[in-house]
Amino acid sequence: MARKGRTDESREPGGYSAMPWSVIDSQAYQALSYPAKALLIELARQYVRDNNGRLLASSAYLAKRGWRSRDVITRAKAELIDAKLIYQTVQGHRPNKASWYAVTWYTLDRLPGYDAGVVEGFRRGMYHTAPLPIPKPTRKALYDKWRDAGAADQKKPKAGEVLRPHHGLETPGIVPPHGLENEPPRPPHGTVKAPLPTLPRPPDGHHLEIPFCTADSVQSASLQPTAQTPVNDDIDGGQFVRVRECDLNPQDFDPIRGEFTSSPKAPARQQKQAADRWVKTALEQVPITNH
Repeated sequence: MARKGRTDESREPGGYSAMPWSVIDSQAYQALSYPAKALLIELARQYVRDNNGRLLASSAYLAKRGWRSRDVITRAKAELIDAKLIYQTVQGHRPNKASWYAVTWYTLDRLPGYDAGVVEGFRRGMYHTAPLPIPKPTRKALYDKWRDAGAADQKKPKAGEVLRPHHGLETPGIVPPHGLENEPPRPPHGTVKAPLPTLPRPPDGHHLEIPFCTADSVQSASLQPTAQTPVNDDIDGGQFVRVRECDLNPQDFDPIRGEFTSSPKAPARQQKQAADRWVKTALEQVPITNH
């Protein structure tokens, strides 16, 4: 009578992937990233007792399982190989040869097609001897490091302490090596000459320096006086005489005033205002002598 096989009715029927607790609790597995842990499950799903060493992790195979990024697959495989949780048995190449892998908590199955030296280099449980990766610093650790570095560089001053730079309060100004000031540059032939030459000067002098009364005017004044033309005086009703330059007397020229001052003519007696003015003018022309 045939013996019936035992079935576990407490779970879903079908195959399953057994991952030992020693693998899950190992430091190599705990240090993996989430994509690497997910890829390890995909490899463990392919194991069926006699194919450990022919497990696939290519992009073409994983694309059917929902993997879309080749970069994520490449980084996850590199993590698993460094952690020694998987072992590469065949190096893939173009055009259509994929790489083969084996999980390290099972014994390597003897299959044809392995690369040279693969069987000798495989050991079961080699993930226990994998070097622990350097854990990435957390955000809190990075913040504490940044804060401590800033506090060390910039210490708070004590009460009453004045902050001073290490190089002193003031920095000397930038000075050229030859000094602050030098003689102004000069051309070899001397300083710049005047652009315009000296203006020519007439032989008889500048016209602004010639006196108002020239020798010609004096000579003309010494000529015989001509008849004088009487003109009515609008101020006081008298008459004054209009004299030409040739009728002037050189002896009446005043060099201080620069004009001729002829002696006023005595007015008639009935012209009182003109007489008073004549007396006043005559008294002003009398020289003052000291006795």
